Formats: sequence, C-alpha cells, structure tokens
Amino acid sequence: MFNDFSNSFDFDKIHLSNEIKTVIQNSTTSVLDTASAWLKEFLNGLVNLVTSLPEIAIYFGITVLALYFISVDRIYILDQMEHHLPKSWMKKIGDHFRELIQSLGSYLKAQAILILVSFVISLIGLYLLKIIGFNITYPLLMAIFIGFVDALPILGSGTVMIPWAIICGVNGELNLGLSILLLLIFMSVVRQILEPKLVSKHIGVHPIFTLIAMYTGFKFIGIMGLIIGPIILIILKNIFATFIDKGVIKTILEK
Repeated sequence: MFNDFSNSFDFDKIHLSNEIKTVIQNSTTSVLDTASAWLKEFLNGLVNLVTSLPEIAIYFGITVLALYFISVDRIYILDQMEHHLPKSWMKKIGDHFRELIQSLGSYLKAQAILILVSFVISLIGLYLLKIIGFNITYPLLMAIFIGFVDALPILGSGTVMIPWAIICGVNGELNLGLSILLLLIFMSVVRQILEPKLVSKHIGVHPIFTLIAMYTGFKFIGIMGLIIGPIILIILKNIFATFIDKGVIKTILEK
C-alpha cells in the first residue's frame, strides 16, 4: 500500500528538485524493510511474552507457597537445623543471615533516597520552568509520576521525560522540550554521582566495588543488573566475610 501510494503521488505538486525526488523514491524500500523488521521484532517479543505467562504464573505460585510454608513452619525448620547441624555452624548462619538482612535493608534505603532525590530535583526544576513562563500545568503531579517511574528499574525517569520533550517539540514548544531534556540530564548526572557513594555507604562496600558490581550486572542482564549486581555483591560479601576480614590469600594459605 505504501509503495502504491508512493508511486501514484505527484511530486510535482510540492515542487521538489529531481535529486530529492530520486532520494525519496529510492529510500522507500529501505524504510519499508526497516519498519517491517521493527514490527516483526515487536510481534515476536509480544508472542514470547504471552507464551511465557503460564510459566511465570507457575513460578510465582510455587514461590508464594514456599514462602508461606517457610513462614508458618519457621520454628520447626530452625529446630531441625539446630538438631542436625553443629552449634558453631548455626551461630555463623544466624550471624550471616542477620547481616544480610541488614545490608539488603540498607541497600533498599539507599535506593529510596535516590528516588527522593530525583523527585525533589524534578519538582524544583518543573516549578522553576513554570515560574519562567513555560506551559506546565501540574508540576507536583508530574514530579510524583517521574519519581514513581524512576523507582522502576527497567524504565526510569527518562521513560517519562524524553517522550514529554519530544511531544513539546512537535507541538512547537521547542524551548520547553529542550528544558525538560536538560533537567533530565542534570537528574541523571546527580544520580550517577550519588548512587555509588550512597549504596556503598549503606552496604559497607567501597564505591569502586559497588560501581564494578553495577557495571557487571548491567553488562550481563541489562538495566535490571544495576540493582541486582549490588545485591549479589552484598550476598557474596556476607558469605565470604571471614575470608575478606582475615585476608583471602592469607586465609587459604594458612589453612
């Protein structure tokens, strides 16, 4: 249909040069191939998502049931562990578990602080843009929405602000669109500066190791890795706490 429209369209009506007409006609096939590839990729992803829903439901159901039984029978499980395992092992397991819970709680606290920082920056920035005279009707609601989306690891504040800036530019409010993009860049820079320091402070790991964990997680599993990477680092730090405190190589050689 697009080819038929392109072939039947009278380019002489819009007074284009022959060079531009040739470029438009030659690029039609390339545009269609690219669009069909995008559409095919999107539909394949949608089919994969739909077909994986039963499997996701099974995993979710098993997880919920397992958590329920563990919560209900936790005293029995602990008694069985104390009965079959040495007391020194139980003490170490309990210490590691408490440290792990504390570290994970501190990590979630650090993430909450980062979300609050994004909310405050977006709120102040949007109100300043409104005071300057830009058409921003509900800056508080938009800041709350940006902060909420920023809490989602796969999305982030750019999911809201980039389309918003594009829509503003298309509607003729180019200055507003550019201002929103600048605000997003400022928020991203502040977050990238604060995140390694805040996370490392709350989980007791040097910022360079936190940054390495975030980057490694990102390279392996994408955006989710920015959150999962430090969590794995916390778990490994607690499991190998004895080796780390005494020195990894020293502990191995002494044994």
